[in-house]
Amino acid sequence: MSRESGVKRKRKRDDFIIVNGSAKRRRKGSVEHRVNNVDYISQLPDHIIHQIIGHLRCTKDAARTSVLSKRWRDIWASFSNLVFDQRKFHGQTRNITNVEMFENYVDNTLQRRIEQKDRSIQKFALHMTHYNSGLTTHMDRWIDLALKYRIKEFELHIPGNRHKYYRLPRCVFTANKLSALRVYGCKLGPCNNLNLSNLQKVCLGKLYVSEKMVENLIHGCPMLEDFRLLYSTGLKTFQVSNLPKLKRVDLHRCLGLGKVKLQAPNLETFWYLREKYMRCKIDLSSCNALKSFTLEDAKLKDEWFQKHLSCFPVLEKLVLSKCNALKNITISSFKLKILILRECKQLEEADIDTPNLLSFEYMGDKMPFSSLNPSSLKEAKLYFKPSRTKEGEPRFHNGDDHTPWFARLQVFLEKFDYSRGLKLVARSAKDFVIYERPKEVCLPRVYDLKLDVVKSSVALEDLLDDILRTWHPETLSSLSISRSKLPKLVHKKLIAREKEPSCCTYNVPGNKCWRHFLDNVKTENVGNSKSTSEWIAWLRSSPAKLRTNCFKLSWKSR
Repeated sequence: MSRESGVKRKRKRDDFIIVNGSAKRRRKGSVEHRVNNVDYISQLPDHIIHQIIGHLRCTKDAARTSVLSKRWRDIWASFSNLVFDQRKFHGQTRNITNVEMFENYVDNTLQRRIEQKDRSIQKFALHMTHYNSGLTTHMDRWIDLALKYRIKEFELHIPGNRHKYYRLPRCVFTANKLSALRVYGCKLGPCNNLNLSNLQKVCLGKLYVSEKMVENLIHGCPMLEDFRLLYSTGLKTFQVSNLPKLKRVDLHRCLGLGKVKLQAPNLETFWYLREKYMRCKIDLSSCNALKSFTLEDAKLKDEWFQKHLSCFPVLEKLVLSKCNALKNITISSFKLKILILRECKQLEEADIDTPNLLSFEYMGDKMPFSSLNPSSLKEAKLYFKPSRTKEGEPRFHNGDDHTPWFARLQVFLEKFDYSRGLKLVARSAKDFVIYERPKEVCLPRVYDLKLDVVKSSVALEDLLDDILRTWHPETLSSLSISRSKLPKLVHKKLIAREKEPSCCTYNVPGNKCWRHFLDNVKTENVGNSKSTSEWIAWLRSSPAKLRTNCFKLSWKSR
């Protein structure tokens, strides 16, 4: 950097110095300016600044705001979310273990709250990475103190240990101001005589629960809207009725669960992941208000699916993942907006009639959705993952000769309305091609083909940024009927880039953008290329009327 440019940059920075409540005169040429330098952020109401602090990535970042001014220091001290995460405490200092450091940190923080007589705590969260019986007294005291502040959200994460379980204190079940309760990895107790009249959200994970415990919990929470049970044991039957406000139920891999019956007329979301090798009977026939339905169940049969789908007239989102027993299904819905079919291995045909579908995602080794009319779609993801032969070779469903299969796929892709600004991206491993305003789709014949139809609101520059950031591609190409915008964009962003990027000033390598890892970019002349790459050979064989641009990228290790 030249001395002159350095002086200009210094002057520019000087123009924006903020001094509370002061005004300064500056001369610019012969004109005199009066600049009011006011710290408007610090003048915001307390509750707005609390929201700003709450959106910071971690408690440590939030604590750093206390150095900005005395007002920010006072506001940080009264911050309403107390999140104590033992994962942030590593190693040891002066023979003090990270466990002791964490204990002292929680004790000191809560003691300051007591001295300030501050009653504004909204959320108390405790994430433990280590637990032994010696911590029980400390944790009981912390939780009891937090609940005396009439908190609204309580969250507790304890690492799973077969022989050592922390028992949740009884005071949690009588905290009638709680609106959200999230508990992972501890012991609940009988859950008798509950007083949780304002509780709206419950999430229980990695613990033992019985039918009686769940029944007591549900009956003691008349305002319950959201119930989630994750990776837990003990429950054999989950039955719900008389909860008019219940809107969401999640049941994920609950070992031993054999029956689910929900009588919830206002239920909007149901998400079920079946534990491997377990059979479960599910009855949602009275949930006519369901809008989002997610299933991962290898035993799910065609008949059950068709019967229940007809019970959901206002369904907007349907996700079927690893439903390996499904073979031939019909999905007909006027309301459906999002459809995801992911790794349903035996699915031969899905007859899809969804005129208002906006988003479609498919992952598998064949194309069972040829009846779908994509003209209304705004985005799509099509990831073809071939199965393997006994010898480990990749194989699509209809064998090695997949020419008819690819022909149907190309016809399907050409039905999209690209005139609305949609973009098509094809990739295989580290090779990418962007189709700009495609009228004829020419696909590479590879076994791990992934296709993205990108919505029109994503600009080409943003799409390129996303590809570079996420994948670090080795080949970046474009196919277009008319002049492509990609070469100019690549030159601007990649070839003419700063050799020593100044965009990311922090020192964490994992958080730096792609510019810090890009080593070299060169234009590849596809017609004269000596490369033996199958991707380059495919580009060389593309129709003459398509303009081809290709760039080779090399990267530094992350």
